[in-house]
Amino acid sequence: MELMRRALSEMTYSSLCLPENIIARGLESIPNFYYRDDGLKLWNIVNSFVKAVVGYYYPSDSEVRKDTELQEWISEIFTHGFLGNTASGFPASFHTVEEVIKFITMLIFTVTGQHAVVNNGQFDHYSWGPNKSLLLRKPPPTTKGQSSMKTILETLPDVGDAVSFAAMAWLLAEKYTDTVDLVMINGHYNSSMGAYPEERFQEPAPKQMIKEFQAELSYLSEAILTRNLQLEIPDIYLNPTEMENSITI
Repeated sequence: MELMRRALSEMTYSSLCLPENIIARGLESIPNFYYRDDGLKLWNIVNSFVKAVVGYYYPSDSEVRKDTELQEWISEIFTHGFLGNTASGFPASFHTVEEVIKFITMLIFTVTGQHAVVNNGQFDHYSWGPNKSLLLRKPPPTTKGQSSMKTILETLPDVGDAVSFAAMAWLLAEKYTDTVDLVMINGHYNSSMGAYPEERFQEPAPKQMIKEFQAELSYLSEAILTRNLQLEIPDIYLNPTEMENSITI
């Protein structure tokens, strides 16, 4: 709880907005950085979809400002979700259509793409103990050249702990049978983001926006699959067909 409390106190709005986060960390020009490349494409696709839908229901800034339910929604998130921390940069209210678009884009990206990229590969990374150990039985060395196979084996988890960690990672990364995926292919929901198994919109305009959103997600999926054919180790975690509509753990 203490670690979570510290993390929340240091969380910022910009850190959850991928374009700003990439710039803040100086990662714009690192080669072969597929999280950035695929993530920014996904962010832009989500942003375009959100912009179309929000713009349809809120044609002006005044419509945003006078929507009391919308203002109460963001105020509750700011107050109870981010503990009213103004230094975080999270909005306490909405004044413009653009502010609503940015926040909802961040929200959708976080619970779909960002969650997929940090969750779905856990077993791939943690299933081999030395790769990412969740426990060290001795302090790590402070000077290079002082380790040996003996000290490494004494430091890494024993077999029982290693198996427990691998089992936990498998459980966390497992895909559930009732998953709602982002992309609908050939009329079937094949992955998560952008799929609406329930009819939530009746108007022709948003229905068309959803179709265009699905198409853009499918194009991105195809581009990632084509790129991955050239890679020794494919990077699949931001493929829309590999992620869910929202966090389901």
